[in-house]
Amino acid sequence: MQDISALLKRQSAFFYEEANLNVDFRIKALNKLAEVIKKYEDPIHAALKADLGKSSYESFITETGFVQHEISFVKRHLKQWAKPQKVKKSLKLLFATKSYLHSEARGQVLIYAPWNYPFQLFMSPLIGAISAGNTVVLKPSEHAPTVSSVLEQMISEIFPEKYIAVVQGDATVAQELSKLDWDMIFFTGSTAIGQKIYEQAAQKLIPVVLELGGKCPVLVHKDANLKVAARRIAWGKILNAGQTCIAPDHIVVHKSVKDRLLKLLCKEFKAMLGKNPAESAAYARIVNKAHFERLVNMLDQAEIFCGGNYNAEERYIEPTIVDNVQPAHTLMKEEIFGPILPVQSYENINDAILYINRLHPPLAIYAFTGAKSTFEQIQRHTQSGAMVKNDVIMQLTNMYLPFGGVRQSGIGRYHGRFSFEAFSYQRSFLHQTTWTDPAMRYPPYSEKKWKLIKKVLK
Repeated sequence: MQDISALLKRQSAFFYEEANLNVDFRIKALNKLAEVIKKYEDPIHAALKADLGKSSYESFITETGFVQHEISFVKRHLKQWAKPQKVKKSLKLLFATKSYLHSEARGQVLIYAPWNYPFQLFMSPLIGAISAGNTVVLKPSEHAPTVSSVLEQMISEIFPEKYIAVVQGDATVAQELSKLDWDMIFFTGSTAIGQKIYEQAAQKLIPVVLELGGKCPVLVHKDANLKVAARRIAWGKILNAGQTCIAPDHIVVHKSVKDRLLKLLCKEFKAMLGKNPAESAAYARIVNKAHFERLVNMLDQAEIFCGGNYNAEERYIEPTIVDNVQPAHTLMKEEIFGPILPVQSYENINDAILYINRLHPPLAIYAFTGAKSTFEQIQRHTQSGAMVKNDVIMQLTNMYLPFGGVRQSGIGRYHGRFSFEAFSYQRSFLHQTTWTDPAMRYPPYSEKKWKLIKKVLK
């Protein structure tokens, strides 16, 4: 890690030499990033196919195209976000002062990217770090090696290491990185690893943003449009073969419509992927053998409604619905992160809410209902990073909405302006005049001063 320590010193010097990387500098950097993504689009898609079996279409809408949209959005608004903000005066005593807030870069930032969306979740926090004026070290996931290699090539082509650098390696390298003196750490990954990074950062009082996981429930009420619900839930589950932190993890459906919904879901899987999803070019694969085996083991003693086929050699698991899942089953004890969809039914909405609340607050709760009152009831009695009515995953596409979790599903928010704010801090400024200097603030204190100060502090 000596080389990394030396790199941090060079990045620190660069940060201050460039006057905290002014706004014009940042916009030029974002332009370079957009250009290199366009140049490398085909190699990126090929790498995503190699590591995760993703189609070019899915790679574009969830990775390269998504990132280009975010870059364009940030560039349009950055100058406005970065402007000093004038603030009012709360005390009459401050009548001659000027006060304002200025968003300033945190400094040297460490970003850990995961394997499930190895391009998007590498680039998206990087966009935020650049927009706020930081220097950056990025650690891509070793579980998506082809994508990680392309990412390193791209970054080294357009940025010097003293500004933005990529560090490759396994979990040992990741652990050693977390021990260094960063000004901020941004981590996307599992709750278990996120907790360890949080503990390590706390020893040095390093601020963190943790984008973690959880079990995002889908509540389908009896008044839902079942055809639309089935289509959107099925899409959310097959996207990246279910390896999405905000994918529908499990369904809680009203008993009166459960059978119809499940039949519609199975029908939608076939409509999207064909009779044999293994032959569909649109369907991704499980990232590695260990994750594949973990998912297959989850199907032990499960009541499979449809699907259930798998192929270890291809790391293929068919989209699978598991009915009548009990809370004690493995499927309900941890985030699934795969194309398996367990189902539980309810008769009373309060029971459904209790069922959701048995688990930690997730990144999102999805509620399919036609009634505003039902949605609001769920909202009032649950916690989650996002609450979505009649859809899944699409909250991520709105750059005006922050993305993040609650408690075990994460700390902090990002995307759009929220990324800019996450990677910066607000510095307070007060400019005092010298032409007046009220005596009431200075000793010796008198009865007259006492009366005056009481009026001022009302």
